[in-house]
Amino acid sequence: MRRPIILLLFFVSIVTAGAVTLSDSAKVSLLTCGPGPELYAKFGHSAIRISDPANHLDISFNYGYFDYNTPGFYYKFVNGETDYQLGVTETSEFILEYQLRQINMWEQVLNLKQSEKQALFDALVENYKPEHRYYRYNFVFDNCATRPRDMIIGAIKGKITFDKNLEKKKETFQQLIDLYTEDSPAILFGIHLVLGAPKDNVATFQQTMFLPERLMRAAATARIQRDSTTVPLVSSSSQLVTAQGKDIKPAFNYIPWICVLLLLVTLWICSKDKRNRKLSIWFDAILFGIGGAAGFIVFYLTSFSVHPLVSSNWNVVWLNPLLLVFAFTVCFRQTRKFAFYLQFLFLACEVFMMITLFMLPQSFVIAEILLIIVLALRSIMYLRLKGEYFRSVVIANGKAKKK
Repeated sequence: MRRPIILLLFFVSIVTAGAVTLSDSAKVSLLTCGPGPELYAKFGHSAIRISDPANHLDISFNYGYFDYNTPGFYYKFVNGETDYQLGVTETSEFILEYQLRQINMWEQVLNLKQSEKQALFDALVENYKPEHRYYRYNFVFDNCATRPRDMIIGAIKGKITFDKNLEKKKETFQQLIDLYTEDSPAILFGIHLVLGAPKDNVATFQQTMFLPERLMRAAATARIQRDSTTVPLVSSSSQLVTAQGKDIKPAFNYIPWICVLLLLVTLWICSKDKRNRKLSIWFDAILFGIGGAAGFIVFYLTSFSVHPLVSSNWNVVWLNPLLLVFAFTVCFRQTRKFAFYLQFLFLACEVFMMITLFMLPQSFVIAEILLIIVLALRSIMYLRLKGEYFRSVVIANGKAKKK
């Protein structure tokens, strides 16, 4: 407990009295942490290490701190209005955390001039002041990896160039995200549902650095051009924490098979309903209820959230809150006529999706296509059997009036 208190007092003195002058032996490093099992840690983490034995200083700055206890945290998180902050820890504590969590960590010592080290350190200290340390987090464009990158680039007096081969590689945001979620099929599928058309935009080389490991890869081949001299950005590299068997390995993707099973069950229920000339209302209420709940999330994110990549989501055409309305109205005899008209709208949307699926500016996975087919089958069956029922009622009423 004593060391964190000393660190806190040290930083209070720096912020209030002015920055420390780094010695010639000071080192500045980029720390890169591998992905962890938690959703917030799945894409890794970055930090900047300042080590200066002459000043008894070895601290790490990272932009990944957030507070669950902030009023309205979850509401702000869904809306994309979460404020993260710059935090400072002793490097030994930072390393220990990842050792205990068994997550890889790499260090790249940066080849900076003394004036550049000092400029970066001063900028970080200034950024740590209470009035500056908070920032509006953006998963892709302003996060714990892009901030260290920008701080480092801002301190260097020269031009940074990257490996041309790395810059030539073209990947979409969805492809980059898939690399870190393919070990969790449910999370991967959920992300595919909530991300919209922008997910299929090709990320620029700079934009790929929202992933800490991509930033590390870019730094490893980067060079600093100062006047007539060119030097590597990274002078040395090492692995501080080695976690055995912690690499991301694609898991068996069971989601499409669950959707295939659901399709088979739906076909069987449709066959039974057709044979009995009676709808399985309970099945429709559950199916459309779950779809409507998921659709509410998709609709809310694409309509109101400022999260990147969730806008213009074509999934909202077939997966929206109206499915939830149908799930309620179909359960009551008085509102089933309204449910009948809703199914006309649903079927039109489902047919539209199946016709235009490969023409829309958004990619879809097989599980999404299977779910559209499932909903379409139930829409057709509902309209067919309820249509026959309503026609028979009209005919019966007509005969009664004639009598």
